[in-house]
Amino acid sequence: MKIVLVSTSDRKGGAAIACSRIFQALKKNGTDVKMLVRDKISSDKDIYTLNTNIFYKILNFLSFSLERLQILLKLKFRRKYLFHISLDNFGAVNLLKNPLIKEADVINFHWTSQGLLSLKQLEKLLLANKKIVFTMHDMHYFTGICHYARKCENYKTGCGNCQFLNFGKDKNDLSKRYFKKKLELPDRHKIFFISCSNWLKNIAKSSLIFSNSQVFSIPNPIDTEVFKPSDKNLARKKFGIEKKYVILFGAVKITDKRKGFKFLAQALKNIYEKNSNIAKDIELLIFGSGTSQAVKNLPFPCKSTGYIGSEEDISMVYNASDVYVTPSLEDNLPNTVMEALSCAVPCVAFNTGGLPQLIDNGQNGYLAPLRDSNALAECILNVILNKNYTELCHNARNKVEANFSQTVIAMKYNEIYRQVSI
Repeated sequence: MKIVLVSTSDRKGGAAIACSRIFQALKKNGTDVKMLVRDKISSDKDIYTLNTNIFYKILNFLSFSLERLQILLKLKFRRKYLFHISLDNFGAVNLLKNPLIKEADVINFHWTSQGLLSLKQLEKLLLANKKIVFTMHDMHYFTGICHYARKCENYKTGCGNCQFLNFGKDKNDLSKRYFKKKLELPDRHKIFFISCSNWLKNIAKSSLIFSNSQVFSIPNPIDTEVFKPSDKNLARKKFGIEKKYVILFGAVKITDKRKGFKFLAQALKNIYEKNSNIAKDIELLIFGSGTSQAVKNLPFPCKSTGYIGSEEDISMVYNASDVYVTPSLEDNLPNTVMEALSCAVPCVAFNTGGLPQLIDNGQNGYLAPLRDSNALAECILNVILNKNYTELCHNARNKVEANFSQTVIAMKYNEIYRQVSI
């Protein structure tokens, strides 16, 4: 059975990284698998690119740009929501002609938006009786146009009055029309959907689009030989850290409001004001883009690594810290939390999305009520001042080894491939 995994990239973005990890897990498990991306970054010979020449590269960039331009026009040039929604009306020009797609027994898409797979292309694949699996890294597959619906539940009935369009005051807006297009896809019930978290699976099953769909939950895998505990002193020396307690935060784009950095900033302020006895011993470590503006008024010294491409270097960052904090307001099953836990670093987060599936409150970290900065501050202190800190670290590593190792996840994916190919 020939499997091809498809994504926009093999390294850039959470979905791309998750796709690459599933690909590596399947390869190690002996699965006949290839990976196809638009923007290839790695040198892996089993990862192929749609941009096989400069001509295709230009055309595919135009496909991406035209979709974004149309969204920008619909948003009346409000760039704030430019990447909150996708239309799926443009696809990679050479996707359906690619030999890997033609020869595949099962096509497993991990990201389809932003000019990779259009709804018309998906329709052609379904009409050609291709066996298709979608791994969902957000909510876009069962909403009209958005990637995260926030508090909106219009996807349960058909969308419209989209909060990102026309100030949510048009019941027949673009979200309504694209919801209808997804609903009317021929043979859509034949697609198998995999959610990375139980949270997303349960929400997906409540959508009108998924009323007759098969939805499964399989978490992302992680290479526990790359993300593993190592010498903290060496890691701290690498990043020039001298303080006793190191709080870590990271995101591809730190200024993304969904990542909730302002709540961490307020939590740090609370810690500083109410715990003068340990404030002098705390330092913040950050990785990701957009750091300089975000950390301007923080009460603690802060070191930024910027963007880190190497997994080995990212592992070192986690090992330099005492606690990893992710104050996301919405999240599926974030790679960063799994990476931190695998490095035996306890985690703190808001109790939202798929995070409770990773963090067992009081066992390998702590969960705070959503948007509660005071509780977030308490959770951070509960980790760094914990008398049983070593046990928290031990539990963190055990959680990953038992539930998210490559072998465990590869076996679950192969079972889905067998089902869909019948």
